[in-house]
Amino acid sequence: AASPRKEDTALREDKLLLWEIACEGDDDKKSSVESLMKEMTTDIYHGYYVFLATFFLNFITIGQFNSSSLYLDPLHQSFPESGSGTLALVCTIQIVAALASSLAGGMVQNTLNDYVGLNWLFFFGGVLMSVGFIWSSYSSTLAGVILGSVSLGIGLGAGLISAGVCVLWFEQSRGTMLLLAISGQGMGNVFFPWLIVKLLETYAEVEEPWRPTMRWMGLLSFFVCAVAAIPMRLPHPGEVEENEKDTATTISLTTNASYGSMFEDSNDDDLSQSFVAFKKLRAGSITSIVDGVANGLRRSSVAGAYQAVSTAPYLNNSDIGNCSSIFARRDIDVTSIPAGNSESSFTKDVAFSSTNLWLSAFTFIACFASLNAQVLLPKYCISMGFPEAVGGFAMTLYGLGMLLANITVGFAVDRFGSCQLLASGFFTMAMLFFTWPLSVTAPQIYLEAFLFGYFQGPSSSLPIIILADAFACSSPEHILVLNGMINMCKFPGYLLGSAIASNIAQKFGGYGNASALSGIIELLGASMLLMIPTP
Repeated sequence: AASPRKEDTALREDKLLLWEIACEGDDDKKSSVESLMKEMTTDIYHGYYVFLATFFLNFITIGQFNSSSLYLDPLHQSFPESGSGTLALVCTIQIVAALASSLAGGMVQNTLNDYVGLNWLFFFGGVLMSVGFIWSSYSSTLAGVILGSVSLGIGLGAGLISAGVCVLWFEQSRGTMLLLAISGQGMGNVFFPWLIVKLLETYAEVEEPWRPTMRWMGLLSFFVCAVAAIPMRLPHPGEVEENEKDTATTISLTTNASYGSMFEDSNDDDLSQSFVAFKKLRAGSITSIVDGVANGLRRSSVAGAYQAVSTAPYLNNSDIGNCSSIFARRDIDVTSIPAGNSESSFTKDVAFSSTNLWLSAFTFIACFASLNAQVLLPKYCISMGFPEAVGGFAMTLYGLGMLLANITVGFAVDRFGSCQLLASGFFTMAMLFFTWPLSVTAPQIYLEAFLFGYFQGPSSSLPIIILADAFACSSPEHILVLNGMINMCKFPGYLLGSAIASNIAQKFGGYGNASALSGIIELLGASMLLMIPTP
């Protein structure tokens, strides 16, 4: 038996098809169908709930991770025999585990959405974060703390997956809405350094204040994730297009009249077969005319709509054959229409596309230095003789920079393009690494931290926007899988980059060599982005 979610989807497709046929010119029929369609337009667009949930999931997950370096000095006091590189694993292992869990989540998200509910994925993310914090707080060895960080990191993957879900709910303002949602990271980066430092000071009388601090963080993580998980789901077919009313209305009125004429003068059998095939195609491709034109993708025909969703798994040769009589009346050549999804087309046209390969190369290289600022800045402040509060405030300003970036950069993304902005941001970060050793006063450190946060802030969301811009029409069902593949390229750099930089700083007694190497890496990585073709 079909699941309730699939039944709802079928009902929605029927309603959309009735709307199109109603525009044939019969005012009475159009009025009756309009009343039927009101059921789908009276509620608040569900994408806005997903937007808010994504904001808070990024707030609690990425905000916690980016503040985790504040635990390193207290941990060093509890485990003085551990080197800087080993301690850095407490932070870096979290993001590696998060990336792995986001890949696994992207693979199963469709199944969970249809039969269990995608919100359970984010709920269990909060459970694992809580378990990780509490396990670490009771561990008597550094290995136990690192094991707890693995559980915490798996839960952090919920924040990464949420961005992939949110991006599917918006078309015209994809860059703005996603970056505003991702700005929860910046809010978390402002809030959690302050909260962690405050809790460490509150429990300063305790022998190891990081332990009760982690327990409070575990409880807070569970609560926020459990609440934010409630509205998380994938959009139904046609649900996003409905929300894009302003641009889509004019286009749909024009195309609907054409659809009505397709069915004129057809015999009953031919019409029946064509109706079934047309309904099937409508769910996956005809709407691409509307959102394709709205997004300037130069899709202006039904054939273009087929090409836009050529890998949709429910399209096959028999469907195209059943619709051949319809297309004949519209002078559309169906011989050039792709015949459906295949593993080889995904491998050749998507996985090994220039966009995915160059984006993967950028990610692999740049991630060896991406975390170095947030992991090393608090330790750098202590090495310069500043109190721990200076490092905490520097991380707060780092988070504030990320917050402002995600709020302001979104408008620039929609205007200038995500790839160009990502490249310019990493070129600027390279310059900041080169000037880092010149920062010897607290105000200079604060300025460096803020600028690092501002230019690094959009780096977690811009890659998925690049993927969405490149593949939203040709292979939309693979975007989350591609995002997981990109995240896999982060593993080596995130795991080893900060540990290597910490060992270099410890060996040479300063941060000049580590920051210079980080700048060179970022320059090399940013140059890969210049090779990505314009979608």
